[in-house]
Amino acid sequence: MAGLTYTPAEFNTIITMLGCLCATVQAATGAYAGYKKKKISLLKTNDILFRSHRAFGGFATTLYFLGLFAGITGFITAIFFGGPPFFEISDLSFNFHVWPSFAIAVIIIWKTYISYFRKPHIYKLWKWLGAATFIAWSFNWITSAFSYYLRTIPSGPPQTHPPPTFLLPIELMWLQIILPFMIGALLGFIIVRKADKKER
Repeated sequence: MAGLTYTPAEFNTIITMLGCLCATVQAATGAYAGYKKKKISLLKTNDILFRSHRAFGGFATTLYFLGLFAGITGFITAIFFGGPPFFEISDLSFNFHVWPSFAIAVIIIWKTYISYFRKPHIYKLWKWLGAATFIAWSFNWITSAFSYYLRTIPSGPPQTHPPPTFLLPIELMWLQIILPFMIGALLGFIIVRKADKKER
């Protein structure tokens, strides 16, 4: 892999993509138990659902906090030393991604807190909190991808990143955006199918 380089921005975008993939798998297992089977307790009693839901949820949480740490340090650096975000404050894609991310952080951190420290409450709030978390992850990934890719265009507002090394080229941005949902849905389908056989 000599000669291949990537920027912190691309690395952070990859982290967000992987987190969205894991959140998609977790959403699939939760939707199967809660909506299809109408028995959220399956996430505890069905061994396949239990392990996969917790594992992918844990992966998503870890990846989110990695991205959050990078975002916070970048934001603080910009405040004290200048540069983005202040040079991008008039940019639509920047504003559309950065400012809603504070609300996203509240949702994901709150769900994480309840999941680890107030577990009984998670089963009371699952109908909307699980969906809200998946929507938050989806919004976070889509807006971060748009924000990153627009800054790889030479005539973009302004170009701050070189073309991607590991992500797909900008011509295939649409495919890159839907890829974590497709892979996550496929993994979720495989897991749910195995879990469903166990319930029969």
